Amino acid sequence: MTKTIKNIIQNDSGGTNPDTHAHEDKVWELQFEDEDSAVLTKGKMLEYLTKGTVPVKTVHSFKKWDITTTSGHTIRTWVVVYDDKSHVQLTNKDFYSLLTHGHTAINGEVTTEIVEGERGAISTAITQAQTKAGNSPVTATITTPEEQLELAE
Repeated sequence: MTKTIKNIIQNDSGGTNPDTHAHEDKVWELQFEDEDSAVLTKGKMLEYLTKGTVPVKTVHSFKKWDITTTSGHTIRTWVVVYDDKSHVQLTNKDFYSLLTHGHTAINGEVTTEIVEGERGAISTAITQAQTKAGNSPVTATITTPEEQLELAE
């Protein structure tokens, strides 16, 4: 079963690729809820992000953005750029969900339910994460009761 990602630490000084034992410029340490961790290289991160995107689109690059608000709070977002030059900016939770979905797809783990998202490339992974967390996707109506009566007439 796939573990839930709690945090990702980007190591800009790099590290050693566990498969080739070669030095990598950047590595990412994934920290899980069970206090376990794993180190991924750029290639593995790109592979998981590509496989996590539904429908599958090849990820060209990704970048962590730390945004500091005027009140001094820091917010982290992730930008994923695809080979077709489209891009998406994700919150931590959505980025972690995309990686998890990619890991699940690569390892052939069976998902019990496929929920189709409405926003395309990564929407399905996000919707599945919300469903697993017990949150149903928001489908609020914007039609007021008065407008509904008017439409019914």
